[in-house]
Amino acid sequence: MQTKHRAFDWFSLIVGIVFVIAGIASYMNPDDTLKFISICIGIGALVKGFYELWFRRGIGNLFGESSGWLLFMGIVDIILGLLFIFRAASGIIVIAYIFAFWFIFDSIAEIATAGYFKQLNRGYYILNLILNIIALFIGFVLLFNPLIAATTLVLIIAFYLILIGVIKIIQAF
Repeated sequence: MQTKHRAFDWFSLIVGIVFVIAGIASYMNPDDTLKFISICIGIGALVKGFYELWFRRGIGNLFGESSGWLLFMGIVDIILGLLFIFRAASGIIVIAYIFAFWFIFDSIAEIATAGYFKQLNRGYYILNLILNIIALFIGFVLLFNPLIAATTLVLIIAFYLILIGVIKIIQAF
């Protein structure tokens, strides 16, 4: 029986090392990581804003109608994008609150839909309910302490980058 020998994957090794270094750098420099996230969100908002203005113009040319809503949203997105880019500290605070609200809203949605699991598996239903009540509590803690939310976000990003980096390094062999 013939076995196939897989060649060493240099690309995966390099990507893995870069991700591990990025994860460690994120962990070691949380302020810079949050500023980078703020700038990335700002760039995304700018692109979205310009797209909405372009799309509004396209709709006007195609259908002969103009959308005030698209104009408004395009301008708001551009302003928010510029704020996130040039006022990164403000962007960091907004990101921390978004992270907290994400926990809260997701937990509320999970609690609201937990009843569906009651008939399927009562143990899972109870565990789901308990974990989402804890997550809801954590969401409120994050909401009232944005520093913890921002720090948690950086730790999650650093952990993710390191984890993906290690996976890529393993894939190289």
